[in-house]
Amino acid sequence: MDKVANSIEKKDKKTTILIVDDNPIDLKLAITVLESYNFKVLVSVDGENCLKQAIESSPDIILLDVLMPIIDGFEICKRLKAIPETRDIPVIFMTALSDIEDKITGFELGAVDYVTKPIIIDEVLARVKVHIQLRQLTEKLKNKNVLLLEEITQRKAAEAKLKETLRQLKTAQKQIIAKEKLAYLGTLTSGIAHELCNPLNFIQNFAQLSTDLVEELMEELALESNKMEPEKFEEFQEIINDIKQNSDSIYQHGKRAEKIIKGMIRHTQIDHNSLQLSDIHNMLNESLHLSCQKLWEKENVPMTIQINYDESINKIKLSFSDIFQAFMNIIDNSCYALKTKLEQQETANQDFNPTLSVQTYNLGEKVAIHINDNGIGISSKVKDKIFDPFFTTKSPGEGVGLGLSLVHQIIVEQHHGSIKVETKAGKYAEFIIEIPMTDSRNFLPEQD
Repeated sequence: MDKVANSIEKKDKKTTILIVDDNPIDLKLAITVLESYNFKVLVSVDGENCLKQAIESSPDIILLDVLMPIIDGFEICKRLKAIPETRDIPVIFMTALSDIEDKITGFELGAVDYVTKPIIIDEVLARVKVHIQLRQLTEKLKNKNVLLLEEITQRKAAEAKLKETLRQLKTAQKQIIAKEKLAYLGTLTSGIAHELCNPLNFIQNFAQLSTDLVEELMEELALESNKMEPEKFEEFQEIINDIKQNSDSIYQHGKRAEKIIKGMIRHTQIDHNSLQLSDIHNMLNESLHLSCQKLWEKENVPMTIQINYDESINKIKLSFSDIFQAFMNIIDNSCYALKTKLEQQETANQDFNPTLSVQTYNLGEKVAIHINDNGIGISSKVKDKIFDPFFTTKSPGEGVGLGLSLVHQIIVEQHHGSIKVETKAGKYAEFIIEIPMTDSRNFLPEQD
């Protein structure tokens, strides 16, 4: 007994053992010996009290007599293993039963060991020590598993964060490269545009001058018409008219080339830092007025404008002139679509009410702008190309294909927003813009 006792270290003095036995002699012997080796001993003489103490005290091990009054040891063990708070406490049966089936029943119910009565204290101490060590090792293993699981979770989170950082880095690198390319392209475009402007102005001026000279020539020819044969006069007049038409055509194409060059320059001159607090609803109202004024006043197009603004939207930081330009370009496209469909419906003798609606929504961190028209819509074949530079569905001379490309650059690249279009050919087109409410960059004083 001394050999076994000496092997139990002082650190075990806090180990708690619950003894469940209704035999006072066995209890006294077990208590005396176990307490002499620094174990904390709890005692229970019936099953109900055992369950209560096990839950309240959470002992390290339970020595349980099988033959108990009212509730036997097997039933007590079964109930202990059914309760989450006590199911992991090792149970050692103490019994005078020697039948194999009883031992098997005990193991099946969750007992970890048996000691036979009358108890031999060396055997009890040895078995208690083994199962306490096993439980301590099990607890350490559980704790290590928990720590390992936490470490795995942290590593997975760190790995995910690293992947996201790498993704952001790659995106940033691509943006830097793209900006460098755009900067180079901007410099190149500005240089080319500057070089083209001079000869283009020369062409336009001389085309206009040629038109003026031709008109003067026609006036002089008219004065001399009585001195010329009618056939000769008509021949001269026809040649002069051809020259005038050619001069006019050169001038108009020069103006179109000028518009293209100005559009290209505009693409390279977007200011990414000039932000100011602006009222987006005032900007939309002004854009509607300026874009639709031509249809109302000059072309006398009957048109319905519907607006529905979310008044909870406050002034937001943006580049006033660029966003204003984006709204103008989209609404110009809508007006063109409405005018084109109206002409088609009039040709087909069908009624049509051109309608343009603008709505805004407060999305919390973003503001959404929906611009909808019931015009000619956009074909599904070209829908994905409408934001490409120089792509246009307009007739030659009516568009250069830079308007929506510029809109995309302003909304997406400059203001970190998004733009998409929902459309059905011949029915409608709706541009949906989302712009962040906040921006970390410096901004200018508010703009009314």
